[in-house]
Order: sequence, then structure tokens, then C-alpha cells
Amino acid sequence: MTAQSKKRNKFFTAALVVLACAVSSFAELRSVPFEAEEVANDRWKAFLGFSGGNSMITDDGTIFAGLRIGIDWNNMLSSGIWGSVILSDVRNYNVKHKQMLDYKAFGLQGEVTPYRHGIYAVSIPVNVGMGVVNTLNQGDESFSPEDYFFTADVSVHFNARLTKALEVSIGGGYRIFAGIEENNLDNMDFCTPFGELRFTIKE
Repeated sequence: MTAQSKKRNKFFTAALVVLACAVSSFAELRSVPFEAEEVANDRWKAFLGFSGGNSMITDDGTIFAGLRIGIDWNNMLSSGIWGSVILSDVRNYNVKHKQMLDYKAFGLQGEVTPYRHGIYAVSIPVNVGMGVVNTLNQGDESFSPEDYFFTADVSVHFNARLTKALEVSIGGGYRIFAGIEENNLDNMDFCTPFGELRFTIKE
């Protein structure tokens, strides 16, 4: 098995774990203790969201985590701010010495929900923002900022309300980068498809 095949296997294994978690969550929906009509209303609500997923940075699998804060303006439109960090460091194979990478990013999010039926919905989140690539060379004690970038992504999510306040979502999309040019890296080393599992609290 080649190194490239092993990397792809890591990505698909992580995606299957995320899918299994979502399926087990959806299995509890028969016992949801609220009426679907309670979900369908037009008053605005604040939300706090936590997410995690897998992406392919420099053709290697990596795990990221995110935080979202914002407002659902109505049943179709929400907006807010987001932040994201890499939890598993990535090897930069474009340099001769051993070097590990991660990045942190933040920005604005808008989300449209074109389809809703009871406690189920399909939504399209769009994120735009900026961030920093950090590097750790062999012998260094900590990561240091190396390059700055702009980023944007779009995805499709399938959502279900587990309770009146808690929503779980699973989806995926594509993330692009602009401005990366240090350490023999370029934007296409970071541009990646991704899968994501989200938990959102709305009140």
C-alpha cells in the first residue's frame, strides 16, 4: 500500500466515524420530546455551535475543530462569526527538513436553509475569513507564525433537531485558500474537500 493510499484511508476512516456518530444521534429522534411545530417559527434566536471534521491538507488527513456564534434571523437565514483550529498537525513534505504545520482561522458566516420539514432541514453555510499558518521545525519548542491567508468555503448540511434547543448536523463541502506562498507551499496544498459534524444550541 502506497503512502498516498494510506493517507486516503485515514481520511475515509475519519469520515465513516463522523457518519456513524451522526446516524446514532438520528436514531434517537423517535423519542424527541417536543412537537415539530415548535421548530417552525419566525422569531430570531441566538446560537452557539461546536463542530469538528476531517480535511486533506498537503494531501494528508487532519482533524479540525470550530466554534460559531451568531443569530438565526428566521427559519431561512442566519449569520455570525466563526473560528477554526487544526487539532492534528500536518507534515510539510515540500521542505527537506522535518517541518510540521497547523493553522488558525476566523471570519464571518452566513447560512441559508432552503428546505425545512418538521425537525429536519437542509442548509448551505458559507464562510469567509482569514488566518495564519504556523510551523514547527525539528528542534523548535513551539509553533511560530509563518504565513497569512484568506479562506472561504461552502458546504451542504443535513440537520435534525434533537430537542427544542439542540440541533445536530452532518455535511461536507470545499474550502479554498489564497495568499499561501512560504516554505514551498502554495494555495492548492491547502485547498481541500472536508466533512463536518456540528452541534448547535439555539435559544
